[in-house]
Amino acid sequence: MKKLFTLIAVAAMALSANAQSITFTEAVAKGNMNGKTFGNDNFKLTSTDANNKQEIDANPAYFGDATTQTKASYRLKTGGKSDSKNALTITTTKAGTLKVWARTGSNSATDRNVVITQGEKELYNQVVKEADAVKVKGLDKENPDKETNVYPIISVTVAAGDIAITYPTNSINFYGFFFEEGSASVETLKAAKAAQNGATYNVAGQQVDAAAKGLVIKNGKKVVIK
Repeated sequence: MKKLFTLIAVAAMALSANAQSITFTEAVAKGNMNGKTFGNDNFKLTSTDANNKQEIDANPAYFGDATTQTKASYRLKTGGKSDSKNALTITTTKAGTLKVWARTGSNSATDRNVVITQGEKELYNQVVKEADAVKVKGLDKENPDKETNVYPIISVTVAAGDIAITYPTNSINFYGFFFEEGSASVETLKAAKAAQNGATYNVAGQQVDAAAKGLVIKNGKKVVIK
């Protein structure tokens, strides 16, 4: 058990040392987003907004799961579906894991999807719904019994280079982009976590049913369930 906790600690330190983030800390009005960049040369977000639809405003939301949550105070509103004049590009100089905080902000929207591609490869294409959030008590300090929405985090493995983030159906609100360098340390942490509690995880680190098929992490090892 001591060896397991040591493994988790070492992996966590590796992730922390190689993690980078892009969040928004102040409002940016429409008409000022085209070509705007955030981050640094190693991990950068570039906005394409020739239609002047995007803007950044204050709108708090929590992201994570039922046990771990982080609050974002500002969002990037895309203002409509993506096309050649309205899109986002992430650029990274390293391979690793890209995590995206995104939600629609509309309870009636049930068909808006986020698509993440790199080169000719589609890495992610899923509908984002408000109903995907879990309810967590205790996040509102003035009303600890109040249930607060906590939205799931999109997580994909990427190579170095440009990554296109599009929203072909309609507007998506983005609250943050995070990068963890190196897939080996990420996988080590997932394997250690799975070995600790006997649970089954997919390669994105999400707990799945023990009968799930495909490549999973089970008892600390990668296995293929057919």
